[in-house]
Amino acid sequence: ADEDEEVDDNIPEMPSPKKMLQGRKKKQNKSRISWVGEPVKVRRRLGNLSRMGEPIKGEGIHPGETRRTHQRVTAMWEDSSGQMFHAHWFCPGSDTVLGATSDPLELFLVDECEDMQLSYIHGKVNVIYKAPSESWAMEVGPGPGPGGSVPARARRRERRRSPPVGSSFPAGRFCMSCARLDEVRHKEIPKVAEPLEESDGKMFYAVATKNGVQYRVGDGVYLLPEAFSFSVKPASPAKRPKKEAVDEELHPEHYRKYSEYIKGSNLDAPDPYRVGRIKGIFCSLRGNGKPNEADIKLNIYKFYRPENTHKSMKATYHADINLLYWSDEEATVEFRAVQGRCSVVYGEDLPQSIQDYSQGGLDRFYFLE
Repeated sequence: ADEDEEVDDNIPEMPSPKKMLQGRKKKQNKSRISWVGEPVKVRRRLGNLSRMGEPIKGEGIHPGETRRTHQRVTAMWEDSSGQMFHAHWFCPGSDTVLGATSDPLELFLVDECEDMQLSYIHGKVNVIYKAPSESWAMEVGPGPGPGGSVPARARRRERRRSPPVGSSFPAGRFCMSCARLDEVRHKEIPKVAEPLEESDGKMFYAVATKNGVQYRVGDGVYLLPEAFSFSVKPASPAKRPKKEAVDEELHPEHYRKYSEYIKGSNLDAPDPYRVGRIKGIFCSLRGNGKPNEADIKLNIYKFYRPENTHKSMKATYHADINLLYWSDEEATVEFRAVQGRCSVVYGEDLPQSIQDYSQGGLDRFYFLE
């Protein structure tokens, strides 16, 4: 009976720690807050930026310290909104995929931060970084500190991050989370470089960059399926059998005998990426004669997969999955439709066998005609 039960694969996505604690920060501390010492820096727009505050019971909060609600104070200041601080969030293990199996004393550093009022602070907590040992994968049993063992999965996740070293921060509103997020956003912005020539109201370039990957003229690229179409019309999809009208009250087990699902069927599988070869990279010129680098486009040569030819889907049953067909057809696509880079070579020019070439790495394609 257990084998017949349907398993729900729609696992709900865990909200970020920042959103989960939005409701908790409604309680403000009514203790008197005062600054200790002279301000570190004074700005006209921000007002006084202080290095130390006194939220509760005369206990000072310094930038770089952490508080009980799993935030790290990176800066404090006072402006028209009141006495503020910038908080870098920690995520408890219970809010991760570890759930109840996590160590209750273990936190994870996440790239989320925000400005909050100092009145939301209710206390401090000491959070230290515990570096995993070199043989962390072989270790089992309870850890040396309180709280029991730290799951190997948690240590493994922590190893992949670059934890902060030390607790001192430069004067001002510097935040490591903001710096990393700005760096990620900067990499995501498409850019062009190495201008070549201007022609027909377009400025052509040799290189375009997105997400830290460079695309040059002559490179093979993956494109979204809707980026371009083919001149050969695809064959009509196979017709599915019509579902019979059955009285479910009279035959409650009918669905077990008859189903539209065919084991191994790819009818509902998404279309693979289009593959193209970059012929040119250009930006249109504005009215002032300057290129509009916010709108990057590519001229590409189309490659056909076996199923895109007149042989239709049946050609894929016996063809190599890395086989493509060259064409002289061109298309102009948006640079944002590019999903990655791949290698496409002429099979007869390979110094090795096609099988060795295909197994030598990822994203390798070839064409013979």
